[in-house]
Amino acid sequence: MDQFNACKICHNRIELINRKFNLGQCVKCKLIFCLTAYSQEQFVTVYDELYNKENSKYQRHSRIEFDQIVKEQVINIGLNRYRLIKKNILNTNCQSVLEIGSGIGLIGAHIRLKNEQILYTGIELDEEAFLKSQQLKLNTINGDFKEMEKIKGQFDVIMLWEVIEHLQDLKLFLDLAYKKLNYNGKIILSTPNYNKILNYQDREKDQLFQDEPPIHLNFFTAENIKNIFEFHHFANCKIMVKKFPYVELTKKRFYLNCFKALLNSYQGSTIYLEAIKK
Repeated sequence: MDQFNACKICHNRIELINRKFNLGQCVKCKLIFCLTAYSQEQFVTVYDELYNKENSKYQRHSRIEFDQIVKEQVINIGLNRYRLIKKNILNTNCQSVLEIGSGIGLIGAHIRLKNEQILYTGIELDEEAFLKSQQLKLNTINGDFKEMEKIKGQFDVIMLWEVIEHLQDLKLFLDLAYKKLNYNGKIILSTPNYNKILNYQDREKDQLFQDEPPIHLNFFTAENIKNIFEFHHFANCKIMVKKFPYVELTKKRFYLNCFKALLNSYQGSTIYLEAIKK
C-alpha cells in the first residue's frame, strides 16, 4: 500500500505521532493525517458498511433522517450549521451553493425550504445516499469531490459538513474549491476537533477520540485548519470551536465538562470554519 513521505499540503517534513494508526504531523503547517494511501474502492466499501448495512454506525444519517424528511417533513440540521448557513447563504445575495458529501440531501432540502431560488448542487460518493437525494428531487451527482471540476460555472458558497476529514487528496480538493468559487465566494465547513483528546488525561497511548483511518484521514485543530486554508490563498479565515459538550444530563462528566468550558479549559468536539476567496 502506498505511503505519504511528505506533507500532502505544503510538502514539508512530517513526523510520526501515532504509530498505531500511522498518523504523521507536518512540522510546518501542523496538519495531522494518515500516512497510508487508500484506494477509491476501499472508501466505497467502508462508507457502504457505515451507512447502509443493518444497524450500521451511521444509519441515522442514511435512513432515519431520510424518513423524517419524507414522512414527517422534519429537517433538523443542528444549531451551529443552521447559523452558518443562515449567515453565509440565506441572509446574503447567495445564488449558488455546492455541497461536498451531500448525503441524503438533508442540507439541500433545508436550503430549498428556506429559499427555493438558490441553485443547489450536491456531490455524494455513496450511491444509496445519492439515490435518496434523487427521491427528494435535489440536484445531486454520484461521485467524489473531483466531480466539481466537471460542473460548469462557479459557486457563491461551497460547504462541507463533517467531510473534509475524509478526503485523501486534500490538496486537490482545496485547489478545486478555490477554482470553483466566485470572487468573494465563501467556503464553510465543520470537522471534528483533534484536540479533544486533551480532555482525556488518562488516555491510552495512540488512542483516538474520533473515527480512525480509513474513515477519517485528516485530523484538524483550530491552528492547522487555518494554516492550510491560508496556504491555499483563502482569506479572512474565521474559526469557531464548539464551546460546550453535547448534552448528557445523566452523565456526571457532562456537568464537569461544562464547568471546564466556562473556565476555557475544555476542548470542544467540533471546529467550524468560514473562509473567503480573494
